[in-house]
Amino acid sequence: MLTTIMKYVAIVALVAGMFWHLPPDPRSYLNFVVAAGAVFVLVQAVNLRKYLWAAALVVIVSLFNPIWPIGFSFGIMVALQIMTAAVFAVSLQMLKTIPRLTIASITEANPRTESL
Repeated sequence: MLTTIMKYVAIVALVAGMFWHLPPDPRSYLNFVVAAGAVFVLVQAVNLRKYLWAAALVVIVSLFNPIWPIGFSFGIMVALQIMTAAVFAVSLQMLKTIPRLTIASITEANPRTESL
């Protein structure tokens, strides 16, 4: 659930960043949100053994790295934001974690298994 929320937050941050020409300081906050969202999705992709997705997300983390930012022109940055938002949007459908089953309790009102 947290990963899904981070995907939506990253998409919103990327779309908001496309319409505002931000100076470098506020841009670092945007880069931090996108990089954090990409790290969350990267962990999810590795857990699901989707290594091609993981490689793409490593590229996104390196492009939007807030510690050592890479300077891009406004046009290139908008194109990168559009492509990154598309990756996050597609990952909402392609990277879905299978919910874990709960441990059956002996006090459960409706047991799923029969006793021996």
